[in-house]
Amino acid sequence: MKHKPLHINWDELEAAFENRSDDLVYYLDLVTGQIVLEGEGEDAHFDDDDEMDEAVDEGNGTNRPQVTRLYVVTFTNDDELDWMDEFLEGDGKLEDGLKDKLIECVTQESPQAFKDGLRNHAEVRDRWFLFRTERLHEVMDAWLDEHKVNPASKPPWK
Repeated sequence: MKHKPLHINWDELEAAFENRSDDLVYYLDLVTGQIVLEGEGEDAHFDDDDEMDEAVDEGNGTNRPQVTRLYVVTFTNDDELDWMDEFLEGDGKLEDGLKDKLIECVTQESPQAFKDGLRNHAEVRDRWFLFRTERLHEVMDAWLDEHKVNPASKPPWK
C-alpha cells in the first residue's frame, strides 16, 4: 500500500535514530510526518510486552484500528562497534599507534573508549563522525524503505 507523501523533519528523525536512552521512545507519525516522543512510564500499566501486544491485537478483526505511528528503532552497540571496525579497516591515514589503541577499544567492546581515544586527534575524530553519520543515514534509509514511508522531500544527505 502506497502512503501519502509525508513532510518529515529530517533533523528530528535523525535525532530519534541517535537516541540511545532506554527511557525515551520515538515514533514517526504516519499521518502528520511528525516525530513523536514518549517518555518512561507511558505503558507502565502493562506488566510485560506480551500483555501490551495482546491489548493492541484485540482488534484483529475487520475493525482493527489502522496503525498510525511507526516505532523508530535505533542502532545497537554491536552495530556501532561494527562501524568502528569498518572505519579502522578502511581509513588508511591512521597512525599505527592510534590505530592499535582504537582496535583494542573495539576488541574490548567499548564504543566510549573508542570516542575518548579520538579526543586529541581532531582530524581523525572528524573522519570517524562523518563515517558514522553516513552509516546512520544508511540505517535510516533502509528503515524508511522497509516500512514503505514515502517522504515528500529527499533527505538532505541524498
